[in-house]
Amino acid sequence: MKRIFFSMLGVVLTLALCTSVMAADYPKKPIKLIINFSAGGTTDTAARLMASKATEVLNQAVICMNKKGAGGTLGVSEVARARNDGYTIGTCNMPAVAIIPQIREVPYKPFEDLIQVCALMPYEYAILVRGDAPWNTWEDFIAYVKENPGKVTYGSVGTGTTNHLVTARIGKELDLDWRHVPFQGGVKATAALLGGHVDVINNTMASVVSSVRAGKIKALLITSENRFSATPDVPTMKEKGFGFSQISYMSVVAPAGIPEEARKMISDAFKVAAEDKGVIKSTGKLDLHPKFMDGKEYQTLLESLAKEWGGLLKELGVKVQ
Repeated sequence: MKRIFFSMLGVVLTLALCTSVMAADYPKKPIKLIINFSAGGTTDTAARLMASKATEVLNQAVICMNKKGAGGTLGVSEVARARNDGYTIGTCNMPAVAIIPQIREVPYKPFEDLIQVCALMPYEYAILVRGDAPWNTWEDFIAYVKENPGKVTYGSVGTGTTNHLVTARIGKELDLDWRHVPFQGGVKATAALLGGHVDVINNTMASVVSSVRAGKIKALLITSENRFSATPDVPTMKEKGFGFSQISYMSVVAPAGIPEEARKMISDAFKVAAEDKGVIKSTGKLDLHPKFMDGKEYQTLLESLAKEWGGLLKELGVKVQ
């Protein structure tokens, strides 16, 4: 019995020693950050700004790499199958863990294969049309859709994203007959709008703010909770009588099993980045507003949102697996 006890004690002490060494040495090489959307989009821009600051804090390079597609799940799947040594992390949008896995098969179990390191920023959305579109108000647009059933197309950054589902939910509440066209990321969705391939898109304000200021794009409705500084006169969904708004966050995820010391160091570094005055100034110019949230707190929110959307998908006509 004593032999077993001392053997177990030895294992515990060895693990504790390894953990201590890990904490002292980490990070000893660059960290790869997989950005799960296309270059130049909202997620890419915000992630690179914060990764640059996190690099200073960690004293090791945080190297950004884009892996776009499938509503953000391709990049997230690459993180899920990476080694859990703290040297591969990635950005993650809320639907990639809380919604899309309920719609179709993904190569990871969102609440088992991944750990939420921290949340960094809420996405802020709007319903957008071209600057030369004939509609200047939300009411003008809705009247047109109802007068032309089946004619209007709306673009999103992918099937199962909040861009898609919130717009579909709006359509259901207003009994609109319009068609969904998914794209691989906000950059392509915006290009399709500007090119006249779709009539309207649901996208982040940050990804189009320069086009809004140039008059190439105009916002008809803010689907997030608050109005934007770039479009102060454009109303929110709640101001128009809807009982819901569009909620999603950009978070940092890591493979499950990452050493807690590494997770905490990454989280602390990105907390500094999200609260840095220089980062806030740079992101503010794009109508991006970082807001740090601890990974465990965000995990609780994700589980709540997954349950909420799970009850809505069938109502929206979305096939649930």
